[in-house]
Amino acid sequence: MRFSFSCLVLLASVQSAGACPVSSQTLVSCSFKGGSKVLTTCLSGNQVSYAFGGRDEEPDLALRRNVRNVGMVPWPGIGGAIWEEFTLKNKGISYTVYYSQERNAGEGAPLTGGVIVERGGEELAHLRCDRGSVESSGYGLPLFEAKERAGQVYSLEAGSWQ
Repeated sequence: MRFSFSCLVLLASVQSAGACPVSSQTLVSCSFKGGSKVLTTCLSGNQVSYAFGGRDEEPDLALRRNVRNVGMVPWPGIGGAIWEEFTLKNKGISYTVYYSQERNAGEGAPLTGGVIVERGGEELAHLRCDRGSVESSGYGLPLFEAKERAGQVYSLEAGSWQ
């Protein structure tokens, strides 16, 4: 029963870009290839979900991880863009999801984003979101606070979570 409920939650999250279940928050969601593929990442309590696949179809890949097991690099507060990224791992493959917003782009400038897929430091794919399709909770991602609630502390100097 528990497995079936988890699958339904993940399936529901890919119905459209940015469509996380009601009880969760969107981290970064978008479409690819003219809307034919969708990435949805959500935060629900201490769980992060990642679903990628065809629109209105069962995901090609669905992951669920505790926030403690999700890597995150928060925006360091410098540069021309505000950005953040987070990484989920599965069977030796890393899925790094990111978003970015130009700081001086003016109102209405769309967020950009994507996902980088790597194995052993080798890039297998870099998918960039369709223009105008990125939905995010924005800076700062609620993932940062969820990791802090889970007892983790980010060290800007070390660039890692302790």
